[in-house]
Amino acid sequence: ADSLPIAITDEDAEKNPEFCKLLDSLAYRLSYSGTTRTLDEQLNAANEELKKQKFAFLQQQAVMEELKEYLAQCEADLKDKSTSIRSNELQLCNIVRESLMLAELNDYVNLGTAQDGTKLSLLGVNCERLSQLNPCKRSMQQYLSSVQQILIPEIETRLRKKCENLAEYYNPHDRDDDEAKTFTNITELPELIERDQCRLNDDKLALAKVTALRRRKFWQYYQEIQKCIEILNEIIRKYRLQFQADYDTITCNWLIAKCDAMCHKLSVLANHLLKDSYTKETVPALKQIKHHLDTTQAEVEHELTTISESLRSYEAIGMGFDKIVLQYAEIAKSIEEKRWALSQIGESLAND
Repeated sequence: ADSLPIAITDEDAEKNPEFCKLLDSLAYRLSYSGTTRTLDEQLNAANEELKKQKFAFLQQQAVMEELKEYLAQCEADLKDKSTSIRSNELQLCNIVRESLMLAELNDYVNLGTAQDGTKLSLLGVNCERLSQLNPCKRSMQQYLSSVQQILIPEIETRLRKKCENLAEYYNPHDRDDDEAKTFTNITELPELIERDQCRLNDDKLALAKVTALRRRKFWQYYQEIQKCIEILNEIIRKYRLQFQADYDTITCNWLIAKCDAMCHKLSVLANHLLKDSYTKETVPALKQIKHHLDTTQAEVEHELTTISESLRSYEAIGMGFDKIVLQYAEIAKSIEEKRWALSQIGESLAND
């Protein structure tokens, strides 16, 4: 099951053994991409063939682009009056231009091959017919060898220069003036780029696997943490509340005992105070003080009664005279003082 892009945990594998057997049986028939192994081999062969065809197409495309650049340079030289161009170079440019045009037309008119093997063409025009209609056919056949002798080295020089620039750009630290070393770097550049690209793809795949593994581990750890939290909550509900009740009971009993001890201590202090206050020597003195206070209280009450009657008589007369008002204020102040004195005496008697 490891050869298939399926990620299951050990717990799921233990719970579903038949599913694991099914995965093992599928691993012998399916590839990592999910297709059958036969189809995967055919697909790989088709990819190899496509790679070869693509490589040949790119080679032709590179030569075609160089020829276009060469023609563009020739046309620029023709437009530049300061640059002189010879007649043979002009004829070479015309031949190359016509050859490129014919090659592009061949690509347009050639539509491939039908199922019965006949070649399909656009509007019935084929490559042979285009070659016969080419006005430069005779000159092309006549100067073909000379054109190749001039043009091939020029294209090779251009391509070599571009390859050197590309190799220098890709690996700027490996610059060497040796021609053999430079050629080796150029020839090894596609392999080097492909190797680096494969390594980069492998790194991306490894990173994707690590990311998936971390995501899977994250959710596993998350589930385990949830289980731990549930267990802790159960422990708290089951044990902490019970111990809290016992703790509260013990604390309450301790506080009750402490309060009882404090009450007994206050009672003992009150008895000690009474014992120290009422002795054989202090009782007669306290009795004399009480008699004196009772006499003083009676005198104050009698004086209060007299003052109250005077106050009522003043109130009956009215508020017309200033002297009477002043006397009234003095009498009222005196009454307040007497009342305060009586209250103090009453408190003293109550304490005795």
